[in-house]
Amino acid sequence: MIARVGPTAITADLFNIRMQSALTGVAQAGGPTGNAAMTSQVRASVLRSLLIDTVIAQEATASGVAATASEVQAQLDADTQAAGGLSQLVSQLASLGGSLAQLRDEIRSSLNEQKLEDIFAQQRATEIEQSLAAGMGFASLASQFSDDSATSSKGGELGTVPRTQVQGDDPAYAAAVLALHAGAYTNPPVHDAQGYDIIQLQSSDATTLTLRHIIVNAPQPYTVNQRPQWFSEAIFESLAQDCAAGQIRIFVSNVGDDPCAAASPSPSPSGPGLPTPAPLPSP
Repeated sequence: MIARVGPTAITADLFNIRMQSALTGVAQAGGPTGNAAMTSQVRASVLRSLLIDTVIAQEATASGVAATASEVQAQLDADTQAAGGLSQLVSQLASLGGSLAQLRDEIRSSLNEQKLEDIFAQQRATEIEQSLAAGMGFASLASQFSDDSATSSKGGELGTVPRTQVQGDDPAYAAAVLALHAGAYTNPPVHDAQGYDIIQLQSSDATTLTLRHIIVNAPQPYTVNQRPQWFSEAIFESLAQDCAAGQIRIFVSNVGDDPCAAASPSPSPSGPGLPTPAPLPSP
């Protein structure tokens, strides 16, 4: 055991799996090898990623959505098939400094984050709809909380679109939007590959619809690079809470500064936090 987050131990085996993959990636990118300062930085980064993934796994378990062994195996089977067989997959992983154990770790961490982020996105969208029902303006909420950077600054304005375009979209989206009357919004939000979409009909005629929306990102497929800022803030808030409560202990050296020294709660008006959802502002 090299570290502990509450009751969960982080093992040396898991740390070494991630270190090997990270160092191979650095070398393949042309970075220095055998450099003590660089290695120390990588060790610190790997440890921090393990702490974050452990916090996410704990919250996923508490929410009842933790990745199961069968789900991890199903994704591993899909990767094996895509690679052309198990031996080809092992060879590909080895060339990147990885292994089947590393891939299983990566799959489990990714599934935990995707499933937890989806739960939090649902909570966030529900809170936004509660604020709408309480009288807060749609445009104001869109500008504060929509994850669509192209429209949030415009109060969620999508402009005027042809009915035929809406009808050609996802059937669930089309049915929900075409059922609206002027001033109404989709309730519950439309769930699609991007996340949870709250669409308001501003006006309509025989051929067009004027719409605006609030999107809460929960993309599928999901990658860490698509992690919404509000979810990142929730993760680091939880990490900071664990640090403040003395729940994080490190048992190895040469991993940089104390991870808890930089973990401080960052005020966020952006919805659910870990482990308890934070309310949106009252109207």
